[in-house]
Amino acid sequence: MTAPVYDSLLGAIGNTPLVPLRRLTAESQATVWVKCEFLNPTGSHKDRIGLAMIESAEKAGQIKPGDLLVEPTSGNTGLGLCLAAALKGYRLVLTMPDKVSAEKQGLMRAYGARVVTAPTALPHDHPENYMAVAERIAAAEGGTILNQYEHPGNPQAHFETAREIWEQTGGSITHLVLGAGTGGLVTGAGHWLRERQPDLQIVVGDPEGSIYSKDEPGTYTVEGIGYDFWPGVFDVELVNRMYRIGDAESWYWAKRLSREEGLLVGGSTGTVFGAVIRLLDDVAAGAQVVMLAHDTGRNYLSKMTDSFLQERGIYLPVPGEPDGVDLLPAAARSSLGLRVDPPFRDAPVLAHSH
Repeated sequence: MTAPVYDSLLGAIGNTPLVPLRRLTAESQATVWVKCEFLNPTGSHKDRIGLAMIESAEKAGQIKPGDLLVEPTSGNTGLGLCLAAALKGYRLVLTMPDKVSAEKQGLMRAYGARVVTAPTALPHDHPENYMAVAERIAAAEGGTILNQYEHPGNPQAHFETAREIWEQTGGSITHLVLGAGTGGLVTGAGHWLRERQPDLQIVVGDPEGSIYSKDEPGTYTVEGIGYDFWPGVFDVELVNRMYRIGDAESWYWAKRLSREEGLLVGGSTGTVFGAVIRLLDDVAAGAQVVMLAHDTGRNYLSKMTDSFLQERGIYLPVPGEPDGVDLLPAAARSSLGLRVDPPFRDAPVLAHSH
């Protein structure tokens, strides 16, 4: 097969592969597939919305090449905008919580963006929150905020994500498991797939500290999913269930996915896999489960070190060593044939409206 040729790297966004998990879910009677969104050009599914939002604003006459774009981001949308802005000729300022990894911040600067950070712990309505900072910069410098939290191009970009999954599974998908940041992926892919498969189960892995699954905001080291407010693009009514996954377990699974499945992914994908493991105790034989691998682990190498995590009270056992099973929930022990009392609760947190 001839390799594709594109007018620019923007043509390489999307059409990411679907691969099966072979080891970590070997004992399950379900098939678990991974949608490898980390193979988009800047390393995440947010490449899709970065381009879509810019093109939508151009079509509406809101922006033109040479203009200043300003966007609050948890990192990956910023990178997607970096790529599209660089190739389309826009200036770009990105504001973000200071927990965003050094790797992501360095990449944004390498693309030519100006990066401004704000304290992670500030609440959504604080005047020094990274979103408020973006609004002040845009007002002072004549910039346009595309606003991924409200922009219809965000969920619409994921109609294509859903179409790819549908074609790749031959329409056999029974469960979609993913994380929710802005919720655009859940909304766009969820609506598209539900129109074709009304019985599709949509499952969200949510970090402890996010208000999506519990109205008690907190801080966590996993990036890009969960929030302390409800974005307008998130249609939570699509979600059948949510599972709360802690930092320790998220990073644990991220490391095991890399070491045992060859999938170098970030902590948010570890959160998603934590939800998959719980789900597998409650699916019928032959279920076709598709999980999203949101982004690349290359953006988190500084966070996947034992020293970084231990400074924050997160101690990860080495996968394969006896103590390693202590982190696993009952569903994981069941699928792996292990019997250890875990510190995690296993009951799902059902989705609720906001």
